[in-house]
Amino acid sequence: MTYKLKSLIFFSCFVISSLVYYQVEQQEKFQEQISSETFVETQFHDVDDLKKPKTELEEEQK
Repeated sequence: MTYKLKSLIFFSCFVISSLVYYQVEQQEKFQEQISSETFVETQFHDVDDLKKPKTELEEEQK
């Protein structure tokens, strides 16, 4: 085999292995995020509340 062909084969193998490693790493990070026990609390307001002036909303919350 010529030197150029060998280099091309090694380079191709390197690129393929890098892509596979990247995909595996991303999958593991994704699984960690899914299994994480952290959560976010949100508050929702009705659309009708948005039409009221802000002072009325503050008074209702007190």
